[in-house]
This record gives sequence, structure tokens and C-alpha cells, in this order.
Amino acid sequence: MFFRKPSDHVPHVTIFHTILRSMLWILFIEIAMLVGILYLCRINTSLEQNAVDILQIQTENRQNYLQDQMLDAQDLSSLAGKINAVTQAMLDDGEISLDTLDSGSDAASPLLLSIGDSLISSMRHRPVTGIFVVLNTHDLDTRKKGEPLPCLYLRDLDPNSSPSQRNSDLMLVRAPAQVVQSLYIATDTSWTPSINYGSNGSSGFLYPVFQAAYHGNGELDAADYGHWTSSPYTLSGDDHSAIAYTIPLILDDGTVYGVLGVEILESYLQALLPGSELQNDSSGTYLLGVASNSAIGKDDLTVSVISASPAANAPQQSYDQTLLLKPSKRGGYQSDSPLGLCHAAVAPLTLYNRNAPFSNEQMLLIGSVPVSALYAFSGYVLRFLIIAVLVVLTAGLFSSLVLARKLSRPISRLSDEVAHARESRSSIPMLSATGIIELDRFSSAFTQLGREVLDTSTKFLRIMDMASVELGGYELRSAPDSIYVTDNFFDLLGMPGVDADDLTAQSFRELLQRFERSCPHSPAPDGAMLYHIRLPSGKERYLRIETTHEDGTQVGLAEDATADTLEKLRIEHECDYDTLTDLYNRRAFHRICAEFFCSPEKLGHAALLMFDLDNLKQINDTFGHDWGDEYIRRTGECFAKNAPARTICARISGDEFNALFYGYNDQDTLRADIRALKAALEHSVVQLPSGRELRVSVSGGIAWYPESSTNLITLRKYADFAMYQVKHSRKGELLEFDPEVYRTSLQERRCHEEFRRLINEELVTYRFQPIIDAKDGSVFAYEALMRVDLPMLRSPTDVLRLAREENCLHEVERITFFCASSAYHALENAGKVVPSALLFVNSIASQYLTPDELSEYSARYASILPRIVIEITEEECLDPKALRIKQTIRGSSGAFALDDYGSGYSNERSLLELSPNYIKIDLSIIRSIDTDSNKRQIVSNTVSYAHQRGMKVVAEGLETADEVRTVLSLGVDLLQGFFLAMPQVEPGGASEESLAVIAEMHSQSDESQISIFGGDKQ
Repeated sequence: MFFRKPSDHVPHVTIFHTILRSMLWILFIEIAMLVGILYLCRINTSLEQNAVDILQIQTENRQNYLQDQMLDAQDLSSLAGKINAVTQAMLDDGEISLDTLDSGSDAASPLLLSIGDSLISSMRHRPVTGIFVVLNTHDLDTRKKGEPLPCLYLRDLDPNSSPSQRNSDLMLVRAPAQVVQSLYIATDTSWTPSINYGSNGSSGFLYPVFQAAYHGNGELDAADYGHWTSSPYTLSGDDHSAIAYTIPLILDDGTVYGVLGVEILESYLQALLPGSELQNDSSGTYLLGVASNSAIGKDDLTVSVISASPAANAPQQSYDQTLLLKPSKRGGYQSDSPLGLCHAAVAPLTLYNRNAPFSNEQMLLIGSVPVSALYAFSGYVLRFLIIAVLVVLTAGLFSSLVLARKLSRPISRLSDEVAHARESRSSIPMLSATGIIELDRFSSAFTQLGREVLDTSTKFLRIMDMASVELGGYELRSAPDSIYVTDNFFDLLGMPGVDADDLTAQSFRELLQRFERSCPHSPAPDGAMLYHIRLPSGKERYLRIETTHEDGTQVGLAEDATADTLEKLRIEHECDYDTLTDLYNRRAFHRICAEFFCSPEKLGHAALLMFDLDNLKQINDTFGHDWGDEYIRRTGECFAKNAPARTICARISGDEFNALFYGYNDQDTLRADIRALKAALEHSVVQLPSGRELRVSVSGGIAWYPESSTNLITLRKYADFAMYQVKHSRKGELLEFDPEVYRTSLQERRCHEEFRRLINEELVTYRFQPIIDAKDGSVFAYEALMRVDLPMLRSPTDVLRLAREENCLHEVERITFFCASSAYHALENAGKVVPSALLFVNSIASQYLTPDELSEYSARYASILPRIVIEITEEECLDPKALRIKQTIRGSSGAFALDDYGSGYSNERSLLELSPNYIKIDLSIIRSIDTDSNKRQIVSNTVSYAHQRGMKVVAEGLETADEVRTVLSLGVDLLQGFFLAMPQVEPGGASEESLAVIAEMHSQSDESQISIFGGDKQ
């Protein structure tokens, strides 16, 4: 093709845009690196993690302080000891009684009054807001709700202030009237003389502690039963919420008679937990809660909130009784609160002994800050960094724009000067200086290069005029449209009348397109196009045209390639055609056929023919090779003249021709054309030097497409098979491929291959069938029976047939003797055969072992040689020499057995010549002998003949009990057959059924003899 568009269109951009784009890339890379560094440093993440860590440390510090305060408050063991001592003394003096101690204020007042000063003193030395004693000596589960219990409950609303001398800063919240009068302490507005049981439920300060000690019989120390309330409480009529720590009062004998406790008002507790310290904006808060020890450490943590300190700069928050804490990815927990999502730092308070009854309850101090406040500083830093990046980006964009404009201005000026010079068509432009060294050097080099190009083009045109090969060319520019053509270009195209001066770029394109459509062309190996031009003078010209595209310019070079192309065509013809017949040669025929088979639609019904010339060797030998070549040449001419148009003919080798008929709609038409070609060949004659005319005679095979196969190689194989069938039977004919004959031949060939493998690898095994003594059913001998287990070869009969065809009878004889004896010898060594039994080995009557083989056999199997009986088949003609060698094997018994007696063509002669020790009657006579009198007569005659000459008769092929009974009654000596025993690798004895038949027959014979003997006596 002349007009090939460039595959890649390079976009045209100005130098300004190029520089600006590069600087922007650099700017964006710098920004990306900066953002990447900030991201990899994870400043925001680090700041957030730092805030979380500080919150955790603050919470732990406050937890340590609170834990110290609560441990100090709950240290009541010494006070409890004093109360117990006072109680025991009063019990001993009879001032009080445990039976009536909790019955009312009058019974309890003496004890409460006695311990009042101790309670006040203890409260003054502890960080608590109250202290109390409740008396009870009975199981609380038996008391009714609201039942009054004696109680002394003191409260100090400001424990941090200095105590007054007359306890005027204290109030009695619960106390009997007698105690109030005696202590001179003011009463609270909610004062009552006793405390009502159950007013705070089972979770108050009384029930859990008292019941644990009461049911535990006071076995633990009072401090071990100590317990902080898990929720705040208020006394009846009181508005002060508090938490309390309580321990039981236990006498030395284990009697539990009440509880002692301290109170911390929730207002005082909140003063101990200043949430303002958690965050700069005082938005944090502390929560005191309790959770189960078993729940701590799991993913979600449920906390029962006891108290919460209010945030200083936030509205009062109300918390649910339970708080769900979920793990945070930065450590600690997160929870929802009225202020939104909060981060919580958790610190446990160690208040109980490990094995105490309430050790499963874990008090927790929780520092909680809204996430928005906790991460406020990290958010500020992140916003600052984003603004800084945007400022840098804006400044970089402005700087890039200014710098790109400044750098591109000199180059733009040079470009304008070159464009102006091109428009004015001045030969070489003169470029102004820019003041930039590199650009000024480029301008000078450009100007110098222009001069050199002008000189070079002038020289090149002179060289083209002087070249021995005619050359022409053109240059076609698209921007602007212009055309330059050499003077001889259109003469080379066979268009001498075209005036190049009148052409425009568009008309030149149209002219080349018309030339390309009208002129045959094909691609050349080097990528150019080769055009076949018929000149007005009648001559042919081959023109090679190569085009290139560069920067919108198409350049074409035309070269007269007539001489080279004609030489190449001549060489290609010689490569593809046979020089003697001018038919295709083998290589071309196979290539063209392969191309057809790649396009099956072109083949339709087709046939592949293979021919061999008959009588070529005779002509060469009689008249010489020149006349043989003439015979071949005449055959090739006949193929060329008479083959149909849709036929590919080829001479493959010396006397072998191939033909492919293709493109037929049906096989009948194709077969008719083949017959016509065959008839034409038969009428073609060669005049020999003797003057005799010799008709062309061919023998060939035909394979059909697609009936025989759709594969070229397979068709070739089938046609070759059919051709060689003709050559081996009747020459001068064409034979169609017969798949049945092919399969039979292939199967026979595989059988021969397997037979040769069997011989080379001795792929045979042996089964041993017992020969049973007719007298007592014992094993008299074993017959070695060959077994073959190959895919195509299984029968010993087939082995013998193939051995005769392959002339390998001797190899079969050798394998039989050695392999059968080896297998039997192994059985005998293993004790798996009867030691005295004989071994019948089948032998081919016409074959014998060589002296070396006999020597090796005798040495290897000397122990069994005396017991070997050589079994000669009736189907083989007896060879006296072979029989003599077998009979005189050193160490052998020399015994023969005549096998298959009654099946051969010369029974009596074989019997007389061999004079065997054993006669084996063929199974064709034994089969159904119990129902055939003629067969019984033959066996009777044989037995009579044998016994007169000291021979033994073997009835083989016995398969039924009636057959066994019949041959036993006829007097045979030995029995063999499936009824008695199957051939086995490790043979056994006779079957139980056959032994029973033999015993039965002998019993009947003995009874008959006794009967006869008895008659004689009479």
C-alpha cells in the first residue's frame, strides 16, 4: 500500500506548555512527597495516641489517690474489736442480751451509748462523712420489710473542717432518744430513732454483709466480709446520696449481732474526683463504677455507675445505671454519653482481698472525655498542615507559570523566524541570537545542517542518474500539501504521459490509488510492495516500492526489480517442481495439501491417490536409465494432460506419484474422474529401442476424504496401505482403502510385534494341571501348560502359529523347556507339589535344543530330569533326529507321551514311530464319551493296544462325572481334566467329587469280582 497512516499521532504542544507541564510535575511530586512524609510520620495519629496516653496516666494517678482514701476509710478492724469487747463485757454483766438486743431501742440503747464516743473518734480520723452501727441478731431473710432495727448513725457534712469541741458540727441521723439525750448532738431533719430494714433493699449496706457473715457462721475475719455498696443510697426522709462500706460485728464465738460501717456522701466523693483536671477545657469527668471481675478483659465491658463528677464547662450529665464500654483501637474504651462519643480510661481499685466473699466485684475509676475535646489539638495541627500544603501549592503554581513563560520566550521567537523563512521560501533561514548558549549553538547547527542537506540532495540526484538500477521516488507532505516527484517516477510506473508539474498533492494521491487498484501486487519479504506491471510494449516489469512516514511526510522509493524477481521466480519453480516431469515435487505437494486441509470447505469430497510405476526396474535394467527416465516423463505428461482441473499431481520419488482430487460434490463423480485418468494412463505408450510399444502401467491405492479420514497424514497412510495391497497381489490396478482389511492387517501386525516381544522378554507363565492315577486318585504327574497374557496375544495356539510364520519354533521350544522346568523346580523346592510326581512338558516334534542349551538345561535342572516326560503333539510331523536328541538327554528318563491322540492326520503312524510311554487321548474323543458308543470303542481299542505293549493311557479333557465313570470302566490308567483339577500356579490334588467317583467305581468293581468269585465256588 502507498498510503499508510502512522500508527501513533504525536500531539503538538508549545514549548511553553512543555516547560510548564514539567515544572508542574516537579511541583506535584514535591507536594506528593510532602504529603507522603506527613502520612508516613502519622503526626495526627501520634498526637491522638498521646492524648489517650495522658488521659490514662491522669486516671491512674487519681485512682491511686482515691484508692488510698477508700482503704483508709474502710480500715474498721480496730474499731470493730473495741465494739466487740464492749458488747462481750455487757453481755457478761447481763446489761444486754443477744435475744433482745435487736428487739427495740430500749434494749439496744445501753450498748449504743457505750460505743458512741468510739464511733465519733473513729469518724474524726477517717476521710468519711458518716459512721453507723446497726444491731441485728436474726436472719434478715426472716424479717419483714420496714421492720425497725436499732441503729446509731452519725454524720459530718464537712469532714475537712476542724472538729468543734462539743461536736456541734455533727448530726445524729438515726439514734434512740436516750442516746440523743446522752450524747448532746443535734439531730438531722430526717432523724428517726431506728432504721427500717429493707429501706435500701438487698443491695444496701446492711443485707449483703450481714447475710454473708451470718450464713458463714463468722468463720472469716470481719474485714474479709467488708463491702462497699455497688450503688448510692439515701436514707428515708433524707436528701443526701451516699455510698457506704460495711463490715459485720462478730463475737469471738462467731455470733453475728450487727454491722459497722462508714459513709461517704456523693457530694464529698465528687470533690475527691475533680473532672476538670482531665482536659484543658474542663470537659472531662470521672465516673466511679463497679464491674464483675469475670467481665474485665473481654471485648465489651459493662459497668454499673456509682457516681460521676460533673464536668466544669459542660452541662450536668446524667448517666444510666449501667455504662457499656467498647474497646478503642488506640487503647482504652469508648462509650456514648449525653455529650456524644467519649473516650474512657479505666483504672481498677484494689479494695477487697482475693478470696473475700465480694472479691468478684471490681470497683473501677473511669476517666471520660469527649472524643472531640480529646483530639482537638491533633485536629488543629492537621488543619494547619493542610493549609500549609495548599499555600505551598498555590505559590508553586504561580512560580511555575512565570518561569515557564520566561524560558519559552526565546525558543518561541526562533520558531517564528523558521516559520517565516519557510513561508517566504528562502533557502536557508538566518536565526537571531537569544543570549542562551545552547540555543544559539542549536541555531548555528541548524543553519549549517540546512546547507549540508542541500548539498547532499544535489549529490544524491546525480548518483541516481548514474545508478545501474533504475530508481525513482517522491515526497508527499501533508502540512502544507506539497508533492515532489523524480523525473522518471511515472515512467517506472508505466505511465510515461503524466506531467508531474501539473500535479497537486491530492491528484497525486488519487493517481497512485488508481495504479494500485489496477496493478497486481504482493508484499515483499522486507515489507515493501512488489508490483507486476505490463508495459504498453508487451513486456513485463516488476517494480519494488517502499514507503515511509515521518512527521506527516510520506516518502516513496521505486526500484526496478525485474531481473531479481524473474531469477527468484525461476529458483522457486525449481524448488517446487520436479525437473523430469514438471509436476510438483514431494515438498511442494505436501505443503499445498496441508494448506488445503487447513481449509476443509475447499476440499468437499476428495481423494488421495498413491501410484507406483510398474516395470520401471525392468526397463532400467534392460534398456538403461535414460529410457527409464523417458517412461517416467511420459507418465508425468499423461498426468498433466488428463488430470482434472481440481487435481494436484506430484512425483514424490523415483517411481512414486501422488495425486489429490478435491472440490467434488459427491464420491461418484470423483470416482468417474479417477477411472478416466486410469484409462488415459493405460492408453499412454512409450516407444522402446526395440521398437516395441510399452503401455504405462501403474498400481495405486485410494483413500477418500472425509469417508476414510479427515487427516492428511492418516489419508496418506491409508492410500499407501491400499497401494501395497495391490503390489503384493495384482499389479496394474487401483484399489480403494478398506478399513476392515486395514484393521485386520494392523491387528495381525500388532500380534507379530507382541510375539517378538514375548520371545525377547520370555513373557510366558505356566499353570500345572494334575494327572490323576485312576487306581487310587493320587497325583501321578503334572502337565505344564503355557499361559500368555498380552493385549493381542493370549492363546498358546496363536503363539505356535506366529512362531511358524516368524520361523521361531526353536525359540518357543527353548522357552517351554526352560521356563516350565524353572517354575516347577521352584514349586518343588517350596514343597507345593508331590515329590514323586512326573512332569509332562509339551514339545514341538520338529524342534530340539542345541548342544549348549542341552548342557545348560541338564546342569540347571538335573534333579527333575529323571521325572520329565516329553509330550509330543499329534499336529506336528515327527522328526526322527529331533526325537532321538530329546530321548537321549543326559540324565532324563527318555519317556515320551503322544499328545492329542486321535486328532492328527496319521494316528497309527505316529504311534508306531514314536512308541510312547503314554498315550493321551484327545478331548474331542473324550467329550460326551458316556453317550457315544463309537468313541467308547476307540478308547477300548487304544487301551487294549497300549496295555499289551506296556503303555499307559491318559484320558484328558474330562469335565463330567459320567465321563470319568465311562473311561474308568474302559480301563484307562490316568485321568486329566477340569472335573478332577483345574490348572493352577500352585496345583492341588484331585477334587473331592472326583475322588468320590473313583472310589465308587472301584467299589463297584470289587463287588463285581466278589460276586463272580462266589459263583465259581458254587
